[in-house]
Amino acid sequence: MTHSKNIKHTIIVLFTKLFLHGFALLSLKNIHRIGGLFGWLLSMTSNRHHFVTTTNVQICFPEMDEKQQQQLIKNSLIETGKTATEISAMWTWSKEKLYQSIKSVKGEELLQQALKNNKGVILAAPHLGNWELLGHYLAGKYPTTCMYQKPKISQLDSIIRNGRQRLGVKLVPTDNQGIRSMLKSIKNNEVVCILPDQEPSEGNGVFAPFFGIQAYSMILISRFAKKTGATVLSIYGKRLKNGEGYEVVFKPLDKICEGSLEESVAYLNSEMEKCIDDIPEQYQWSYKRFRKQPEIKDKRITGKDFYHP
Repeated sequence: MTHSKNIKHTIIVLFTKLFLHGFALLSLKNIHRIGGLFGWLLSMTSNRHHFVTTTNVQICFPEMDEKQQQQLIKNSLIETGKTATEISAMWTWSKEKLYQSIKSVKGEELLQQALKNNKGVILAAPHLGNWELLGHYLAGKYPTTCMYQKPKISQLDSIIRNGRQRLGVKLVPTDNQGIRSMLKSIKNNEVVCILPDQEPSEGNGVFAPFFGIQAYSMILISRFAKKTGATVLSIYGKRLKNGEGYEVVFKPLDKICEGSLEESVAYLNSEMEKCIDDIPEQYQWSYKRFRKQPEIKDKRITGKDFYHP
């Protein structure tokens, strides 16, 4: 059993290397065209990505009619395909070539001004657009630290690590050691980047509304902000049409330290919603964001109900 598993993992690693180097030879326009085709195929067949995306769109956008929902589902899966294929460029292209793909940047003055306060900057980067691009862009201009969770297939670890940190971003583990490293970076007036919409481990989150549904949400960003006084901004990499490139967008999160921890997390979720509303089709709706649900007295709704046919 172990032998067959090792063979399977070896094949996956080999395929990953071929995929990365093969697609990296293409233009961004063609990378997105092929990715869009993959995504379209996902939208036309029965699969996990299609099912989860459909579930999330239906519960998060009840105001849409069926036609609108189906269009968003299709567009989202097409963008999911692009997310997969553009990794090749993000993990292999030179700094110069990556920067050329960024056609505009909005709100970066918020980051530059915040660094003048000497209290560090926390960037909340949801799974929206091309989040792989952000670490490279930031590390090319500012000392930047991001959290990193090792993949289940250990042989992929070096490939992912090298792809993400090759242009200078510092990767730290998603544990207490990583939290201490991020706090140190903040105190050194550096930039830390955190994905705010990933379900945290037990005891490291609270339930807060996300598109009107209770979602188990991380408290890390709110705690960091309250503890250090660091400026918190949102950031996302907007994918432009027809493979033309990207737009990096920064937005302020001025009220993150107001109220209780629960109120701070709810505010963070609401601000992430505003970012997503800009390009809803580019959000990762294929992620089981509502898998964990609070205890409900009448037991009518649970995360299991959401994601089981």
